[in-house]
Amino acid sequence: MAIAPELTPTPSLEPLVRCAWSPLEIAEERCKGCELCITACPHDVLDLDRSIVNRLGYHPVRLTDATACTSCAICAKVCPDAVFTVYARPKEA
Repeated sequence: MAIAPELTPTPSLEPLVRCAWSPLEIAEERCKGCELCITACPHDVLDLDRSIVNRLGYHPVRLTDATACTSCAICAKVCPDAVFTVYARPKEA
């Protein structure tokens, strides 16, 4: 005698969780921690990440407040090692 398989309800499709948007992409492995970008940032949203050391032996810069960053790109202009990629804020739907 064959046993009928139990029917299990199909899982509901949950909406995709969006990643938190960031206006800056920082190539931490190239950062020398010179702090030129920190000094130049008009919104004071950059700081050295003293919790890590990159392969060059420096504390890389990190973005401390993505919501306060205006994507002005001053950090990218003063960086001698081109560690920043700056993105424009997404348009509201």
